[in-house]
Amino acid sequence: MNKIEELLLYILRTVIHDLPLDAVRFMDVTKEEWAELYRLSKAQGVTAVVFDKLSRAYSESEDFPRPPKEQTLKWYAQSMAIENKMSKIRCLSAEFAERMAEEGLHTLVLKGIAISTYYPNPLHREFGDLDCYLFEHTPNGIKWENCYEKGNIAAEKGNYKVKRGYYKHSHIVFKGMEIENHQFSLSIKDGKETKELEIHLRNLVNLSHRFEGSKLILPSADFNALFLTAHSMSHFLYESIKIRNVLDWALFVRKERENVDWKSFWEWCDKMHYTRFVECLNFICEKHLGVNAMAYNRVSSAKSLSSDKEKMTTRILQDVFHGNSIYTKGYGYFGFRFALAMSYFKSLWKFQEVYQHNALWLLCKRAWGMTIKEVRL
Repeated sequence: MNKIEELLLYILRTVIHDLPLDAVRFMDVTKEEWAELYRLSKAQGVTAVVFDKLSRAYSESEDFPRPPKEQTLKWYAQSMAIENKMSKIRCLSAEFAERMAEEGLHTLVLKGIAISTYYPNPLHREFGDLDCYLFEHTPNGIKWENCYEKGNIAAEKGNYKVKRGYYKHSHIVFKGMEIENHQFSLSIKDGKETKELEIHLRNLVNLSHRFEGSKLILPSADFNALFLTAHSMSHFLYESIKIRNVLDWALFVRKERENVDWKSFWEWCDKMHYTRFVECLNFICEKHLGVNAMAYNRVSSAKSLSSDKEKMTTRILQDVFHGNSIYTKGYGYFGFRFALAMSYFKSLWKFQEVYQHNALWLLCKRAWGMTIKEVRL
């Protein structure tokens, strides 16, 4: 890692543990390096998190080194834009959940809003839309069948645009906000094991956690542990993850470590070939962010990391800082498919060393899955 990458990780470490920044570390940061720190924090999805920490240091000491005024104003404006956007998404998401409740549907939130609750300032956790999972609660328990389509129909009744076509989720435009209405939380075309994990995740859903008094339902700690892992693993394999994903995991483990059934978690990780990836994340969290996630490794697992774990995690960090990002590039259909294929072949080492799967076999399975039109659990 270079100087600015190390500085970014240091700032995030102080955010997690609510520690003051050491001014000495910033004494020799040049104008160009401040610009690079801003660029890197923006690329890694932690713009507002980093600026909030720096601005607190400025307010506590006039002598604390700071970027040029123009750079500071740019950073401030970007951070305020993120806060305003996140605040709007939260309000509209709660309103959408109210609308679904009128149809007898409960709204489980995935990823963004759910993970933001672990951040010191939830408005600083960046995400682009609402990901939700709709279900009904009956005297016989939770019901999932047809709830996805009921949500689509309810949105259309309210004159909101609904785009179907992808088996995993639809897109709903609700008062200008994009919503991914999930039929499945995972890409179940990937195989039998993924279907089994999808069923397991559904069984972990309950009504006990609501988001700030709204009708939005937050996932349980056990759900988040597995879903976060599956989601990050998918991005890691087919493009790359960001420091934001690592920060998500560090904050989640720090807050929920006593609420997760780690025995069950590691059994699923072994089954799904997530074990090496999670142990690498844990190593990064402990070494660079000061979060003792290593205590929750599956130490006795035959698939656990050996003495080469530091080398592997160094390579993963290199991929985090310098890897591809194809889902946000705005490619057309064929451009995206081509970029995905190129990213796939550049990532062969991830399949072999981390995922421990035959990449060619997985590619064939995925291609076969694309030919299946009707998908059921």
